[in-house]
Amino acid sequence: MVVQTVPLKDLVARVDLGLTVLCGADGLDRPIRWAHVSELEDPTPYLVGEELLLTAGVRFPSDVPAYVAGLVSSGVSAIGFGVEPEFPTVPPSLVEACAAQGMPLLEVPPSTPFLAVSQALGALLAEIAVREQRMLADSQRALTRAATRVRPVESVLTTLAVVLNCRADLVDARNAPEDVSSLVARVASGTGPRSASAQVGEDHVTLDPVESAVLVVRRPAPLSAAERAVVAVALALLGLLRRDVESERGQIARLAASAVLRSEVSGLAGVLGPGPYRAVAGESRADYDVLAQRYGPLVSKAEDEFLALVPAGFAVSGPVGVSSPVAEPAAASTSAIDSAVAEARALLPRALATGSPAFPASDLSSLVDPVAARAFARRELAALLGRPELIETLRAWLGQHGSWDRAATVLGVHRNSVRHRIAHVERLLGRDLGSADARASLWLSLTWLD
Repeated sequence: MVVQTVPLKDLVARVDLGLTVLCGADGLDRPIRWAHVSELEDPTPYLVGEELLLTAGVRFPSDVPAYVAGLVSSGVSAIGFGVEPEFPTVPPSLVEACAAQGMPLLEVPPSTPFLAVSQALGALLAEIAVREQRMLADSQRALTRAATRVRPVESVLTTLAVVLNCRADLVDARNAPEDVSSLVARVASGTGPRSASAQVGEDHVTLDPVESAVLVVRRPAPLSAAERAVVAVALALLGLLRRDVESERGQIARLAASAVLRSEVSGLAGVLGPGPYRAVAGESRADYDVLAQRYGPLVSKAEDEFLALVPAGFAVSGPVGVSSPVAEPAAASTSAIDSAVAEARALLPRALATGSPAFPASDLSSLVDPVAARAFARRELAALLGRPELIETLRAWLGQHGSWDRAATVLGVHRNSVRHRIAHVERLLGRDLGSADARASLWLSLTWLD
């Protein structure tokens, strides 16, 4: 499981705590994931790493260098020593041992209880979680909008690069950059790793398969858990878009859009009146006849599909995809109308599944055929379908960003029950929920299962 951390310097910067750095100032970038209070002479059996170990020296060790060495080997990030009532100052032997072994040592003043340090750390972790959730939501909206543009694959890649401040490329074994060509070949083959990450020169590179291609993301710093979740959203969109672009339906749609936009884009005001306009995509013969009778010059039909431009206020009916409004004729560019047509086409599968017009929505579901989505969800969650308590626990845990305590509050159970159930979910599904890809896939499945 991925657990969030806070740099030690952020905790030290809290003026209200009054912490003083006695040594190890060059280690203030160390990650802290929790504060642990222990007065044992040897607390190492109870440590897991990246703790801020808080002690008042109630059972001060006789061999201080060995005590510090044990904490270093256990992965403790720093020590916080509370002065008074046991010691009026931090023992010099502890300062000397920490300085010699590179362990940051903080003096905790008598006015700051250890609980206040723990609460401050919890608040900092919560702030990071909120920022990452907001970033993930904003990124998903941006990627979803990009998927409705005229060149959706390229738009999604560009948006991903901007959101994560990275370089994002969709490649295959034939056109892969030389420095990652062997990794691309292994990931694309389907016989190697499902995904891969590596340090290549000064860049950290991640590789994930998308149909027969591979998404290569590179930047100097590794991706955080939330950023990996953003990549997972992009992967889902790219997989859907590539299947549509390569299909016969996608080719027909592009031909129809060209016929509408390239040959009839001039003189819109004379035919439709003043804008704005909407693009409409559909398949029904009855809907086609209605639109063609009233707006014949602006309707293009290829086999069983049609595209049309209609006034924004025109009431449409039946299973058709309807785009956002397009600007007034004087301001409308070909690319703007292209985007509207792409948006209408993306909404058409949803309209066909529901039997009613589908208008733009801000969520990912608007891009996915509901019938196919439900089938996918039932396959992904097949092992849990008879266990509603496990499904609800998974939903609450994912919805609370993997927080045991918040999920337990939502469910009204003990946090250990949440841990036990999530472990059971991992065993039944055979999935590692520490993977951002797995969490994103299961979250979408839970959404589509309803």
